[in-house]
Amino acid sequence: MSNSKLVKINGPLVGEIEVPGDKSMTHRAIMLGSLATGKSTIYKPLLGEDCLRTVEIFKLLGVQIEVNEDKIEIDSPGYKYFKTPHQVLYTGNSGTTTRLVAGLLCGLGIETVLSGDESIGKRPMDRIMKPLRYMNANITGINDNYTPLIIKPASISGITYEMEVASAQVKSAILFASLFANEPTKIKEFDTTRNHTETMFEHFNIPIAVNNDIIEMPSLGIEHIKPADFHVPGDISSAAYFIVAGLITPGSDITIHNVGINPTRSGIIDIVTQMEGNITLFNQTDNPEPTASIRVQYSPNMKPIHIDGDLVPRAIDEIPIVALLCTQANGTSIVKEAEELKVKETNRIDTTANMLNLLGFTLQPTNDGLIIHPSAFEQTATVNSFTDHRIGMMLAIASLLSNEALPIEQFDAVNVSFPGFLPKLKQLEKEG
Repeated sequence: MSNSKLVKINGPLVGEIEVPGDKSMTHRAIMLGSLATGKSTIYKPLLGEDCLRTVEIFKLLGVQIEVNEDKIEIDSPGYKYFKTPHQVLYTGNSGTTTRLVAGLLCGLGIETVLSGDESIGKRPMDRIMKPLRYMNANITGINDNYTPLIIKPASISGITYEMEVASAQVKSAILFASLFANEPTKIKEFDTTRNHTETMFEHFNIPIAVNNDIIEMPSLGIEHIKPADFHVPGDISSAAYFIVAGLITPGSDITIHNVGINPTRSGIIDIVTQMEGNITLFNQTDNPEPTASIRVQYSPNMKPIHIDGDLVPRAIDEIPIVALLCTQANGTSIVKEAEELKVKETNRIDTTANMLNLLGFTLQPTNDGLIIHPSAFEQTATVNSFTDHRIGMMLAIASLLSNEALPIEQFDAVNVSFPGFLPKLKQLEKEG
């Protein structure tokens, strides 16, 4: 199955758009709405493949969920009435579903098997299994590190835990398990990571206290949960492709409305600002999950940048598209301390460098990041997403720097987080 796509987009890109709802928040809203007894509605959710996997899992556990074009309606009997599923809970390509649901299942008192596709089967799970076992969870996997994960009933204990990696998925797996713990839980963060689990717990009435890098949960926090409606902001990771497209394509002027700008996720805005790209935020809200409209215009004289420290976890998903942006700066940019990229859908350090180098750009992969030289799209070659949605979209944006069509293998991977990505890009081309 090659499902190759010839992508040809011509600038300038002009117009106003919205991007799909935030993937991280949609997942968590489905999970929390399903745990609570009663009805919750999620407005403007992301209906990508990953989030639909999460929906299917909770249906198998006995939750009524109706998916419509612009909302997901949940009617749940509550977590106490979940049924033991007599089949594998399939997570597809979704690391978020796999790791968060694993944490949640540990305390539910039912026996389950959690498994995903080939890509998930290669992603390390010991990072969640270790702290979950420390909480007395009964969870095993292949070679103690890989899916399928087998989870059996257990009495969950509260723990005091220092994070070993800066990973929101690991933190969230612990927090979801802690809902069922008989003692309080305290987590000390290794580095700032996205805090959607914390804001969403609060939204669904779960008592959680956050003080700098310390997160505290009471015992049996699950008993406080209440159903709630939630409006999902646009996903900043999806907006990032349009931000970069506008900055690198002559004559472009793009406005993206209702984008989530949670400070644990808004690294891309800081990066563009530091590079002196032409970016403006307006219509800002100050909810626990703040939003803004973002306007970008073509910026031919951007400065190079060094990306490291706490900027990395705040822009981890955007690094492939940021790497493309950095090829257009007027000096060499460096990304460091981004080892986490090696354990995404692909090794995103190597894949980003290899694919862009095929097209004539000059990127050097390093152990923990990239060195990116000012360079241009010099030749067309067949490139490949390797089933990684963020690589597929990054390559589509790269095609803006060429007059020729770019063949991208396995392009349909973009449906994981952004169904309708190309039509939206085409819409700006037409308007331009």
